[in-house]
Amino acid sequence: MTSAARTTTRIRDHVRNTLLFVLLCVLVSFAFLGLVFLVEDRWGHDTFIRWGGLAGLTLGLFGLFVTDSEKFLRESRFWVVTAILLVGHLAAFAIVLTHVEEWKLAWFMVMVVEYPLFLFLRDRFVLPGAPY
Repeated sequence: MTSAARTTTRIRDHVRNTLLFVLLCVLVSFAFLGLVFLVEDRWGHDTFIRWGGLAGLTLGLFGLFVTDSEKFLRESRFWVVTAILLVGHLAAFAIVLTHVEEWKLAWFMVMVVEYPLFLFLRDRFVLPGAPY
């Protein structure tokens, strides 16, 4: 395959992957909005802020993490590390949200501290030659 053909294939694959990602984001957004209305109508505003905020901001955090990890997507170690990070993240927030009496949406900004830790752990455990 010539260099021009490889470049064309790579560009086509990138465009396809980007379009699929955008479509997935749109579908997830509509599903999320449906859940928002259902939760807020059924359980109230406080529940929506706690659990809807957790769901939305977790989606954003891990969406950014996966997007910034494009070169690792074919590595099974990456997905194992990502699953462990997701379970730990959700468990920690579930414990906090069920035990704290008042929760404001802005308090989820603590997630910005998690992101550099996620990148460090990804690089530590996913890169070739790293201990597993």
